Amino acid sequence: MKFSLAVLSVAATASAFTAFNAPSRSIGASRVATSGVFAPVAVRNVETQLAAKQTPHGGSLVDLILKSDEEKEAAVAACTKELQLSPRQLCDVELIMNGGFSPITGFMDQSTYESVVENVALPDGLIF
Repeated sequence: MKFSLAVLSVAATASAFTAFNAPSRSIGASRVATSGVFAPVAVRNVETQLAAKQTPHGGSLVDLILKSDEEKEAAVAACTKELQLSPRQLCDVELIMNGGFSPITGFMDQSTYESVVENVALPDGLIF
């Protein structure tokens, strides 16, 4: 079954926004959401220089997140199916969308999955 990851991206963004906007309390220099989810915290001071960017695994970073409201509305309008996902599945979709599983651009098909299980590598030989 094919479906639009872009539509799921909208749901992932809404879910993450809700989790990080939970009430929080301070613990030392960090903020912790009371729901048990860590909130983003600045980890460097203004004078620290950032290191050079690293090359993403596989050569290019996958970025499938829709940027404009028009793109999001078009993706929702083109959607023909609705799926209910568990929190784990939603996390996988978000990692696919933001490049956390680069160079993967979608869910694995059977042959790719078997290659990863048997060889710890994608069919093209890139480790996964």
